[in-house]
Amino acid sequence: MQYNGSGKADHLIASDLPLIGGSRQQTTQMNKAIAYVLDQQGWKAGKYKIAFQACNDASAQLAKWDPTKCSANAHAYAGDSSLLGVIGTFNSGCAAIEIPVTNKAPGGGLQMISPANTYGCLTEPCAGNEPEKYYPSGTRTYARVAPSDPNQGAVQAKFMQQQGVKSLYILNDKEAYGLGVAKNTEGAAKALGIKVLGFSAFDPKSTNFQALFTKIKNTNPDAIFIGGLVDENSGQLINDKVSVLGPNTAKPASAGGGVMLFLPDGYTTPAIFLRSQGGTPNANGAYFSVAGVGLDKYKGAALTFIDGFKKTLNGAALNPYAILAAQAAQVMLSAISKSDGTRGSVISEVYKTKVTNGLIGSFSLNANGDLSGASGASVLYTIYVGKGNNLVTFVNGVGPVASLTQAARKEAAG
Repeated sequence: MQYNGSGKADHLIASDLPLIGGSRQQTTQMNKAIAYVLDQQGWKAGKYKIAFQACNDASAQLAKWDPTKCSANAHAYAGDSSLLGVIGTFNSGCAAIEIPVTNKAPGGGLQMISPANTYGCLTEPCAGNEPEKYYPSGTRTYARVAPSDPNQGAVQAKFMQQQGVKSLYILNDKEAYGLGVAKNTEGAAKALGIKVLGFSAFDPKSTNFQALFTKIKNTNPDAIFIGGLVDENSGQLINDKVSVLGPNTAKPASAGGGVMLFLPDGYTTPAIFLRSQGGTPNANGAYFSVAGVGLDKYKGAALTFIDGFKKTLNGAALNPYAILAAQAAQVMLSAISKSDGTRGSVISEVYKTKVTNGLIGSFSLNANGDLSGASGASVLYTIYVGKGNNLVTFVNGVGPVASLTQAARKEAAG
């Protein structure tokens, strides 16, 4: 537990992030960003003294988020009466496990604010009984400062069209995030007239994907989109894509190129190129999307945060997710400062959030816990291309087309 304030802390906030696996570089820095925000506020939220506990939801066995850890964490959070809120999770599948538990926590539930979850169905109406099944108490106790994946699917599909893609094959990992963003991208692509030749699942535990890509090769796609995570055997998956379908190209096959590769934010980390982190240099040439803008495009409060926080990193590059984590921390601390110090009061205050010129721009949180009336970096995406084993900015600050976001949302809703 961290606390550098005076006297004894009155309350506690926690983070819930995977601190093992391919996301570790991002999540370690996110925890530092949360602590930095607390330090800037004197480890206080209004009149309350606040301590911070960084919690891990990953296991060495899986080298990624672990459902067993997520469940155990959620029950521990619910039972700790000193805890007023959780900043997390990082992975949407973990959130789907934790939200129903924390939703029923003593004191009217326990508020979670995610800096990274993008699976739309955590908050928006989808097929089956989503999102109602996540909120058994009937009260919303989960919010996020990252835009949901109908927006990312819209941005991905529009970018594909701009690159000349006319046909697409979509893969997914069968998990909440990967399947969700795959469906969203499918819906937006169809709305643009891009022909979706197939929609298939892959098993992240497989040691060979060549048969899968041979099947895809027979459909002759311009491009492939994969909904999944860097931690899910991504190196082998991409190696086999390149082995069977050729290197990732800047132009589609229909324009004299090869089979392009498009990847969402689950892969947008430097670890994607590192064999030691489960990645591969064969990810070069692929296109990646992630919420937010390049660091050089941030202004005002974000620029002040970036300049100050970078001094704590000992020369390491600042990861964009650190900004989202800091924003989530600020929202949580603001709600606590306005509360009466109880969980129920914190929940109520979170849904009154209205941020003007914050770290990710201006926004409110609606009744679902999603961004509303947002402007600035909060509604924009950056497209990167893999080049020289690095993520190189290709398009900086592109927003989704509203009609495509709706098409993406409709596909997920069934």
